[in-house]
Amino acid sequence: MTRNLVLVLACAAAALSSASCGGTDKGSEGTNRGDTGGGDTGGGDAGGGDTSGTGAQAGSGRFSVDAQGGTFTAEDGFTIEVPAGAVSEETEITVERVEYAPEGAVGPMYLLGPEGQTFDKPITLTLPITVALKAELGENTVLGAYGFAAQEGSNDFAPLARHDVSKDSVVTETDRLSSVYPGMPLPTAMASQHRYPSALAADGSFLYFASGGTEDVATGDNNDGFIYRVKPGTAAAEAMIPADPDPKALWVNDSHVYWASGGDDDPVIPSALRRVDKASQEVETLVEVGYVVSVLGDASALYFGDGFGEKIYTIPLDGGEPVVLAEGAGNPENLAQDAENLYWTGGAATNKVYKVAKSGGEVTVIAENEAEPAGIAVDAEFVYWANVGDGGVFKAPIAGGQKTLVHQGVSMAGLAIRGSTLFSTDTSGNRAVNAHDLESHKTVVLALGQPVAWRVLAPEGEGVFWSNAGDYRYQGQVVSYHAP
Repeated sequence: MTRNLVLVLACAAAALSSASCGGTDKGSEGTNRGDTGGGDTGGGDAGGGDTSGTGAQAGSGRFSVDAQGGTFTAEDGFTIEVPAGAVSEETEITVERVEYAPEGAVGPMYLLGPEGQTFDKPITLTLPITVALKAELGENTVLGAYGFAAQEGSNDFAPLARHDVSKDSVVTETDRLSSVYPGMPLPTAMASQHRYPSALAADGSFLYFASGGTEDVATGDNNDGFIYRVKPGTAAAEAMIPADPDPKALWVNDSHVYWASGGDDDPVIPSALRRVDKASQEVETLVEVGYVVSVLGDASALYFGDGFGEKIYTIPLDGGEPVVLAEGAGNPENLAQDAENLYWTGGAATNKVYKVAKSGGEVTVIAENEAEPAGIAVDAEFVYWANVGDGGVFKAPIAGGQKTLVHQGVSMAGLAIRGSTLFSTDTSGNRAVNAHDLESHKTVVLALGQPVAWRVLAPEGEGVFWSNAGDYRYQGQVVSYHAP
């Protein structure tokens, strides 16, 4: 005996056209795997009623399936595949497409009923991705999308385990019927309503960031700011220092947080490299020099860039006389390091990417004629950098050689690397944060529509963190992202 599986596709609003609802020839007929007698909704259907004519054009459809299973595909690309043995008695399933979906959705939501209906084997769903993008995704780039399903008896949604993603759809599985949609996991705000948060650093306990503070602690000097720390998984940032002139770059070790301070012209405030003790929160000035725009360190020394003097310096961790490692360094706002070398980008001042040994010596130009190089990262073989001007993320061998395009964006800013994954931020176009798999050469977009994602951080064993400067004052955020 043939058993019937009835799928009814109906638009949520009369304004939707039949094309957006599905249910034309392909959508209303479907394919019945293992049963050649069911599934034609152009005419009648034994036991299921007649969905032909006007009803089918409006988006309704039906197909029959027995224990051998079956497949239905709507005109909009939504597909439901019921494997053999998934049901043991006659079952009716309804599907209603709605254009509304929760925040993070990248396609329509489908209400599958009867809600709570379970299957003996998982059914496969293909959810169309229909989100409008401002910039086309590259050839090897997809959205980091999942199928999200409503939890039992609630409006709370959780991602489903399977997420085979293409540019057009997410293929996922479930063993029960509920509301489903394709969506991207949302980043979690760790700090909100800050004035232009920028630099990021982390240790095993806290995330640290520099910002101009929130409106309720604003001072008379719009250049003043603070160093904050916040525990991952919370949203209660704590200021570690009193108001400080224009804090920017950060680096942390076990005992201290180091930052670049000052450099105001009106009134004149000397630029300095400063630090705060994590335990006592005592603040020290280590050196006053030039216009400090970046800082890194290792077990024995600090390294920092001077934007006015276009120099790279080093000093001991506890301060001392700075030693020049490189001159003509451009505007070295972005530094990276390995055990032996420092790497930096000169920004629009030189449009070059550089390397110098931590012990000093000849400066090597890794790349030139770049388009305002900004963020930089390094691994055992390559140095990576992001260009603001042409939107490219490139790599070149540390030992020297031809550069290669890793990713083409619109206006790339921050970079961070963890293992074989390079993370980047794009401040224009889709305003995206991306993860580039350096082995497979594939890119996954982790987040869209970020309000000026600037710096990005990917510490070992943690999620991914980035700072959103915000489009307006006091709209800045520091967020975390964890893949499901």
